[in-house]
Amino acid sequence: MTFGGRFADAAFGRKTLLAVIASVAVSAGIAIGLSAQGAIWEGWVIDRLFQIRALMRDPQDTVPAPVAVIGLDRTALDSERLAPVPRVLMAPVFAEAGQAVLDAGATALGYDFVFAYSADAFVDPVTGEARLKGFDQPFQRFLYQNRGKVFIAHTEIGVPHRSFTAAAGAGGVRSVTISSENDGVVRRHLPHPPLSQSPALIDALIAMTGAEVSQEYTAVPSWRLATSVPYMSLLDVLNMKETEAGKEKLRRFVEGRIVLFGGLLPYEDEHLYSDRFLPHFPLEMSETGESGRPWVQSETAGVFILADLVGSALSGRMAVAPPPGVIQVLAFGFAAAGALAALFLPLFAMPLVAAGGVALGLGLSLAGLDYGLLLAPGVAPVACVSAMVAAGVGKVGILQRRQRSLVRLFGHYLAPDVIKRMAQSEQLPELGGDTRQVVVAFIDIVGFTKMSETLADRDVVRVVNSCFDAIGQVITRHQGYIDKYIGDAVMAVWNAPNTVENPEQAAVDSAREIVDLLDHMRSITGQKSLDLRVALNAGPVLVGDIGGEHRRSFTVMGTTVNTASRIEAVAKDKKVRLAVSQSVADRLPRSYPIKEIWTGQLRGLSTDLTVFTLDVPEMYMENTEAAPDGSSKSGSGKLLNFPR
Repeated sequence: MTFGGRFADAAFGRKTLLAVIASVAVSAGIAIGLSAQGAIWEGWVIDRLFQIRALMRDPQDTVPAPVAVIGLDRTALDSERLAPVPRVLMAPVFAEAGQAVLDAGATALGYDFVFAYSADAFVDPVTGEARLKGFDQPFQRFLYQNRGKVFIAHTEIGVPHRSFTAAAGAGGVRSVTISSENDGVVRRHLPHPPLSQSPALIDALIAMTGAEVSQEYTAVPSWRLATSVPYMSLLDVLNMKETEAGKEKLRRFVEGRIVLFGGLLPYEDEHLYSDRFLPHFPLEMSETGESGRPWVQSETAGVFILADLVGSALSGRMAVAPPPGVIQVLAFGFAAAGALAALFLPLFAMPLVAAGGVALGLGLSLAGLDYGLLLAPGVAPVACVSAMVAAGVGKVGILQRRQRSLVRLFGHYLAPDVIKRMAQSEQLPELGGDTRQVVVAFIDIVGFTKMSETLADRDVVRVVNSCFDAIGQVITRHQGYIDKYIGDAVMAVWNAPNTVENPEQAAVDSAREIVDLLDHMRSITGQKSLDLRVALNAGPVLVGDIGGEHRRSFTVMGTTVNTASRIEAVAKDKKVRLAVSQSVADRLPRSYPIKEIWTGQLRGLSTDLTVFTLDVPEMYMENTEAAPDGSSKSGSGKLLNFPR
């Protein structure tokens, strides 16, 4: 099988590995991304998206709230009117305020209080007298007369007194229990259709408006509830009902709205809610009474949360889960993008791609809120990054390791740069090539013919291989490329296929180091007569693949190569170990002791050529000494210092 066929097989194997790694990475990304849905940190991300959305909105765009809150706050409790009244004996006060609100046009009332104690049941422990008999009748009467429009609360551990339950009727007592998510924050509500028969107060109040909500939803607040929900102190309601002007203000505040009564004392019935990172609503734009609003606490009062869960459903300010399959498609798309980016983009681009994937995923989730969809914000970013990491590990651990093995294996036959390009492109280069300025070297083992006559073939091969190995190490160290071995000679190139900053100097330095290895090579081969000749020439050559579709070779061709081969004859004639053309000498630093040794026409060339060597003792063959005047005994020449 030809080399091309073997490499094609390897390339096909790489494509298969790419497909396998991509499949595994995408699968891992999808699995890990989907596992992020409902993760404990996902709620934090959702709340931050609410924050970003709120910062992008204008307070002027806020629609009128369908739910208002009347609070039993510190201002009311400390007032002259209510300070003497114990909190457990405030049922008549709530009846008075509630009737005023209904008369003002409220759609329905909900009390976020568990009226577990009835004053009617109080008996003097000393006399046994029922001293508060009839005290709660106003509230009981109020509940009975407004059945279907007024609801009182029960919790998991607290229920109203049986007298209030009886007055409110079968549907008048509803649960105010709200459920937090795994991070302890309240965000969602799960309705129980039909809403009018639901045990939840939220559902009952929604049903009073004729609205229908059938699936779990997440409320999408825009501001801190304590600053944005229409709010009035219980004291303000009691005061406004006393005057016609006050009644008119109360009407404007509650008409057409659902009203919730609840406690607003600090640290009582407070919960973490998804409004915790939101900005405060401008005070001058908030709806409130003369007593103002309570302080904004780190947590949110339960009655405000109930109001927001009801109000978000009525105003469309909610987000539901997308249709089945959307999240899975989103996870697949981001996982595929992450895997492909890791496989085909450079390593330095990965952080940017990861950041872009996270930003895009969060951006889609943010945009989804405007369409009433909660696109689990953790899925897409995690899928993208996870697939990218998995593909990156596969690329580094399998593909690049395989590519390095391929380069190391075939690097004994071809230039590593050529192997890398073929491995990356998965195909053989086109025949032909490009013209480049290079330095070509011919390094000849002197006396090889005589040596081969006296040694066995195996010993000849051992000697040649030892020499070629030592020479090849020096060439490679100086960024040269061994083009081919020609019998007992080495042909090397600088500046192809790789790029060398100063190829002429690198070639001459390499030649000097190779000559310095003569004693070492004589020692390891046992051939005392072994010697070397190096010929260098610089110029343009054709660099590329030469041959046919079934057999080819990466090499350099052109007059520059032929000239370098001819210069070796000058080195032989002048008995020097290094001979370089003027095109090489002109590019050497001035510190190099350049000496002209020959000028004339080489065989096959039509123009004169000047050949030089380095005027140092080791560059002259044995039994050839440099003359005191700078000329060698074996050839006429002079030491030149010409501009370079």
